[in-house]
Amino acid sequence: MNQNLWSLSLQDFFTKKMLTYAFVPFLFTMVVLYALFFSAADAGLDSLQESFVQVQSTKTTQENGITHTENTNVVYNGGSSILEFLMAYSITSWLVSFFVFTVGGMFIFVVAIFAAILVIGFLTPAIMRELQARHYPELVMEGHGNALTTLFHSLKYVMIMFILLIVLIPLYFIPLVNIVAINFPFYYLFHKFYMLDVGTTAMTKEQYKQMMYFKGNKVRTTTVILYVISMIPFAALITPVFNVIVLSHTVFRNKQAQLEAPTQP
Repeated sequence: MNQNLWSLSLQDFFTKKMLTYAFVPFLFTMVVLYALFFSAADAGLDSLQESFVQVQSTKTTQENGITHTENTNVVYNGGSSILEFLMAYSITSWLVSFFVFTVGGMFIFVVAIFAAILVIGFLTPAIMRELQARHYPELVMEGHGNALTTLFHSLKYVMIMFILLIVLIPLYFIPLVNIVAINFPFYYLFHKFYMLDVGTTAMTKEQYKQMMYFKGNKVRTTTVILYVISMIPFAALITPVFNVIVLSHTVFRNKQAQLEAPTQP
């Protein structure tokens, strides 16, 4: 099997069966994002409608040698009035825009990726069996672990991701560096979830450890490329199946190399 990993994966992805599999996480993720968007919008608007901003200002004027001081106290009630006040000043306008587009966009992006990963986890065995029968009939899919260990590792990876998000906060304010700092925790979870999903399906525990020890950097390079592809707008909705295909070929080829190694002179 000397064909390039990426070209072979693309060929497999654009088959009728794989495109059908790709539609499932896409549909599920769209439903989740639709519900999440309107729930968040309703909650945000309700919160704004019940809030207020009080602005006090002092104006001093002098007329005919007499100084007049005028104090004003303006209260902005409700969401539309508060937003009008915030957008009236350049600094608050920038902060509001940053929060809405950057933080909101990142949140939706992360939800989209991991909602799709959650769904694709149920399809991974079927996808890998199809690839194994098509390209690696000589291999046996010897998985390891069970539902309890998978849940344990998943919770551990999520906890580590949140710890990384907190630890890296100082780097979020450094231009360019913040791009890497913000994405690193999410990439960590992306990599761990996919490798947990694919690796435990096709490899024994010893085979998986051996692959990550000798080929770990190559595997991480592959998942970095897949993560970057997933960052393309809306790509995360349709790439989960492609990601599983690429990583399945990676795992199968490493498994094949391990089995052939003892027979090599």
